[in-house]
Amino acid sequence: MEAQSAIVKESYQPGDYIFFEGDIENHFYIVESGVVNIFTKDQMGKRIHICDITDGESFGEFALISKMPRSASAQATTDVVLVKVSEEGYQQLLAELPTWAECMLKSFTDRLQNMTEKIREMEQFKRRNP
Repeated sequence: MEAQSAIVKESYQPGDYIFFEGDIENHFYIVESGVVNIFTKDQMGKRIHICDITDGESFGEFALISKMPRSASAQATTDVVLVKVSEEGYQQLLAELPTWAECMLKSFTDRLQNMTEKIREMEQFKRRNP
C-alpha cells in the first residue's frame, strides 16, 4: 500500500460534492481555481448557504483541527481545482509558512463572524417586540 501524499491536486465539475456533513476525514482543501459552496441543512432538509469559497481560500480545516466530523457539506459550483492537504501537509505548512498560518486564522475569524451574523438573521433568533 502506497503512502498518501501530503499535498495533492483534485478536480471537480459543477455539482460534484467534495465532502458531506458528518464525514470523518483528516485533510482540508485550498481552492486553486473555481468556486465551492459550503452549506448545511436544517431539520426539514432545507439547504442553508454558509459561504462560497474562491481562489486562494481554504475550507475543511475545522474538521482537521477539531478531529470532529465535518460540520457542513462542500459542493463545486463551477469547475474547481483544489489542493488537498493532509494532516501531515498541514503541519508542514504551519511550520514553514507562518504568513499562511496567519491568513488561515484571519479566515477562521471572518467565517465565524459570518456564521454569527447568519444565526442572528434566523427567524427563531430574532428579538420579538412585545
